[in-house]
Amino acid sequence: MSEHTSETGDASEKPVRTRSFQKWRPRSVLSPEQTRRQSDVLRCAHQNLPRDTMVAFLNSYNQQLDGVPLQLALESDEGLRGVEKLLLDPNGRKEPEASVAVAK
Repeated sequence: MSEHTSETGDASEKPVRTRSFQKWRPRSVLSPEQTRRQSDVLRCAHQNLPRDTMVAFLNSYNQQLDGVPLQLALESDEGLRGVEKLLLDPNGRKEPEASVAVAK
């Protein structure tokens, strides 16, 4: 059966559109202030952490900050300063633990 005919074989019926294609849009758009803070926190993290650790740090809950660092930085300048302070203090930052398998 052709894709343009229905189960009854009536070719006069138009096919049903099941999907429309639209230009992709981000789900949420950051304000200019949030974009600036995001850029600042990413730059600071990139300068102070290895890439794998940086991604885990920014996207995981941090007890010292009582929140997710990237979200805190986006919310306010105070949150950004707290994250940057933690990143710049090598003694205060607790990096996510990597699980390493030891061969015996």
